[in-house]
Amino acid sequence: MKVTSKQEAWNKVNEIFPTDYVKDEHSSSRAGYPVYRSTAEGHHCDYICDLGDRLEVNLDSSHLETVNIWIEQPSQEPTQELSDERKKLAKRLQRVTFWFTGEYVKELANKEKEDAAVKAMQAEPDDGQIKCMVLTAENNAKVMLECIKELVQAVDILTDREEDVDDWMLAGITAMLDKCNEQKVIPFDLPTSIYGLLGAEWRK
Repeated sequence: MKVTSKQEAWNKVNEIFPTDYVKDEHSSSRAGYPVYRSTAEGHHCDYICDLGDRLEVNLDSSHLETVNIWIEQPSQEPTQELSDERKKLAKRLQRVTFWFTGEYVKELANKEKEDAAVKAMQAEPDDGQIKCMVLTAENNAKVMLECIKELVQAVDILTDREEDVDDWMLAGITAMLDKCNEQKVIPFDLPTSIYGLLGAEWRK
């Protein structure tokens, strides 16, 4: 049995060891490594040896069964440095996020105005006429908030060294932002397009 950490090894011990256990100081001193014995009556020969690179579980009640739980540290791959293009693109998206945040605040203010207008209309005397009002601010605010969330996640992906981001993804997002600058317009579906281009759904 193989695990990747000492804690995970002890978790496995707790799954297979039948009773509680404590460190046996006498046995540990004689063996030169920590030995833990069962505290249950009749299970004195059930014990665990902490051998550093593995935990050895000995169960006398199972006909001297021995289980070794090996601790193998995962290989440490060198951390990939972020390219200048990724850093630059992340900063551009942060500026777009700031713009959407401003729009979100505006819509919250508009909702307050709409709520006040509805109350005023409801307070008017009933003259028999049908009155209606189109309310857009609340839904617009929800849209802005989703845009902000998607952009924040996109920035998180770009600035995470462990995330694989292909050059064609960077090129696609750059082209989108350049088009926005050229037309002086930021479409509300821009964050979703960026979110989808980075494959954020399958990165969760």
